[in-house]
Amino acid sequence: MDTLFPNMIENDLNPFLIFNKDSKVVYYNKEAEYILSYVNSKEIYDLALSLAPHNYGYKSTFIDVIYNRIKYYAILVGYEDDERLAVKLYKEVVNDTFNLKQENTTKTSIYTLIELAKSNSLSKQEIKINQNYDPSIPEMKLLVKEFLSLLNYIFSLFKNSQKLDISVSMKIAEIIRINNKRYPICMIKISPIQLKDENKNELLKLSKDTNTTLFVSDDSIVLEFAVVD
Repeated sequence: MDTLFPNMIENDLNPFLIFNKDSKVVYYNKEAEYILSYVNSKEIYDLALSLAPHNYGYKSTFIDVIYNRIKYYAILVGYEDDERLAVKLYKEVVNDTFNLKQENTTKTSIYTLIELAKSNSLSKQEIKINQNYDPSIPEMKLLVKEFLSLLNYIFSLFKNSQKLDISVSMKIAEIIRINNKRYPICMIKISPIQLKDENKNELLKLSKDTNTTLFVSDDSIVLEFAVVD
């Protein structure tokens, strides 16, 4: 019972963060990790501070905010002392800002591409690889050549690593709407890694034409893409 509440927060589909009095993030859940990969935490802190209650307590406000391609419709801000400020953003589950390139796509298994990329980039490396794969993920239409180039580059960044974690899963309760059609979202998370700016720039360049959205955090690379059959 002692772990129920913190685990519910950690696995919430909405981002939750706690800031200290110096506007530094001292806690964030899994969902908030994605926001922090492409939004400066100070931007979220300033928004929360502008909407915080005047006295100790909690205040919910309806807002219209977009971070990257994700829309948020409300924010909850609360504090009980002058040391910490808690923030929870509520996201819309439907997104219609994604452009899908359907020409030259081929129906394939994402796992086939991952294994091929690993073989291309890491075949001669001694790395402990932990894999967490969802076996229910179907074959889908992908830009195979472009997607494989992106994966090849990602795995090449781990040549000097001792450990590699790969997670492939479906995002729960979230879809992408493209041309009035709704598609589920597949997510690949690869970690742990520390990236240089030139690596990030190359990742952004390679991901541009792959029908994916790229997120880069302090220690991981995340790819999200529509499951189109």
